[in-house]
Amino acid sequence: MPISVRHVVEALEQLGGEGDISAILQKVLEIAPPPHSRNARNIIRGRLYEHASETTSYAGGADLFESVDGVAARKGRWRLKRDPLSADNPDAVLDGAEVEIEAQEGRTRLRVHLTRERSRKLIERFKASLTSFACEACGIDMEAIYGPLGAGYIEAHHRTPVAALEPGQTTRLADLAAVCANCHRIIHRNGLMSVEDLAAHLRARRGWPIAAEPGAPEWKGPDDG
Repeated sequence: MPISVRHVVEALEQLGGEGDISAILQKVLEIAPPPHSRNARNIIRGRLYEHASETTSYAGGADLFESVDGVAARKGRWRLKRDPLSADNPDAVLDGAEVEIEAQEGRTRLRVHLTRERSRKLIERFKASLTSFACEACGIDMEAIYGPLGAGYIEAHHRTPVAALEPGQTTRLADLAAVCANCHRIIHRNGLMSVEDLAAHLRARRGWPIAAEPGAPEWKGPDDG
């Protein structure tokens, strides 16, 4: 699979939001399915420049990265941009229970675990709106496995990757899906397959009572034809 900007974003997320080219390369090679290009380092550098407004390669769209020392310094250290919708900017999220809840995303500092809440209030409201904490893909409720330790545990998955959003685009509660950590990782590991495709794949393999239409075919990846 070609190295995409999503792989670079996820690599920096796992590095805590910042890293040099060598560290980013190592993480991307762990994330992106093989085979890997011999020019992986240059491809990653290209993705960084294409999505950093301070470079001459930036042509608009998602402004995701910035050079730590400045591009002119050529030190190769990059970071994800600070999230204007983070907890220290509470006015960026709509308030009020009667309105359509949405928030701008996509030009932000994106981290998987520490700030998967790219808009923390949006994620909190999404989880508060749930009537079930069962994974929408595999159907497992962590409370059924771990008891009180797993009660209410679920992750919010963006059906449209945040890295793919254009500046000004918004994410609604309906654009999020409730998935367990395992299914979340599998979705991102396999070309951002849909929640419904993963559910169908699991149904075909195990017959679990999951969120797939009866008789749905097993999911085939991009290399399966």
